[in-house]
This record gives sequence, structure tokens and C-alpha cells, in this order.
Amino acid sequence: MVNTSSRRGRLMASATAAVLLTSLTVGVAGCGQAPAPSSPGTTPAAQSAVNAPTAPAAPTQAPPSSIPAAQAPTQAAPPKIQGEILQESAPVSLSIPDIAVTTNLMSLDRDAKGEAEVPPETAGSPAGWYKHSPTPGELGPSVILGHVNTTTIAEGVFYRLHELTQGETFSVTRADGSVAVFAVDRSEVFKKDAFPTLAVYGNTQRAEIRLITCGGYEPSTGEFTENTVVYGHLVSSHAG
Repeated sequence: MVNTSSRRGRLMASATAAVLLTSLTVGVAGCGQAPAPSSPGTTPAAQSAVNAPTAPAAPTQAPPSSIPAAQAPTQAAPPKIQGEILQESAPVSLSIPDIAVTTNLMSLDRDAKGEAEVPPETAGSPAGWYKHSPTPGELGPSVILGHVNTTTIAEGVFYRLHELTQGETFSVTRADGSVAVFAVDRSEVFKKDAFPTLAVYGNTQRAEIRLITCGGYEPSTGEFTENTVVYGHLVSSHAG
């Protein structure tokens, strides 16, 4: 569940071939902020992921986000594209067998305040694809957000996200009938005040994906102090 109170997190995403960087915030209860680095290329160190989040039934949490203001394109030569790149097609569902996740994907836009929408707060809430990031399989990092818990039960759709390890695979079924298969590159946990936005959501030279939720529950404050990010890249695609 998301409580769009003053406790908000931030996230930045990239678009195909250029950084998507229009001003936007995703309201997140207890996830804290993930501000842009003080200077380009400066990314705070990640914290080690250790234990599963101990999440209460309420308040509930979803991942952080913010998309910074647009930057002028540089004149540098375009990077060499690596691997398969798919055409644009909105994601329909996500399957992560290793953590027993099968979820439809809703489309997340911006609300009237210019903040990103988040998935519903109730038990059984699906994960959501942020529609201003590339579709899964396109060039750049596609962004999918999910709750770690809900208003009524401790386990949200991404409760076990931290368990994913390098080499494990998961898939996204897309509206055009294709299935994009991704391999996990790594999983990292960042403190809320040291979220390396450019490193997580900056441009890439291949089709990548970011699965994001909260972690580091602090009972004394009722807040999640960390952000769990799973990085993946496209390894194959096939007809559904």
C-alpha cells in the first residue's frame, strides 16, 4: 500500500537513447528519498542486502521514485547497442518463478500533482510498470514497481524480491503477444538517503529492467529505510 503523505521516495528513469528526465515524484510511505547525486557520475555506495523485510500489515510500502528535469543532449557519439532490442509494446504481466510471483502489470502514470501513480494498497495488488520508462525489451531500463506489503497482510507482490540472485530468469508478457525474458544481473539495497539515481535509472546500451520495492523496516518509526533494486537485462524473446 502507498500512503501519499510527506514521507515520499524518489526515483529516476531513462528513456530509449536519451535520459527521460522530466520532473516527477512517486509518493511512497516510509521509503524515504532517493535524491539525485550532487554531481553527474557521483553514486553513493550500495548497502548489502541481508534479511527479508519484516513488514507489518500496516502501514504499507511501495518503491521510491523521482524523475529529474530534462537534460540537454550531448554531442558525444551514440554508444554501441548491445544485444537484442524489441519494439515498443506495453507489458501485460510479469512472471518470476524463483520467488513464486505471477502478477498482471498495471500502467502507472502521473497524478494531478505531477507525482507518479502507484499500485493499489490492498492485498493482491499487482505490480505496475511506470509508463514513462521504456517498455520491457526496449533500449534502456524499464521500471516496474511493487509493494513489499499491504494494508491487510505482511506479504505484498514483491515481498520476496530480495531473494533473487544473479543468473535467475523471469519474463514479461507484452501486449503484442511477445514474451521478453530477462536474467538477473544483481540485487542491491540502498539507504534512502544514498540512492544513486543516475546509476540505477540512467541510460544503458542494452534492454534492461529494474524491479523495485522497499526494505529495511524500522519498527521504531514504522518506516522502511532502504530501497531494494533488482537489475536485469534482456536475454531472449519469443512468441507467447
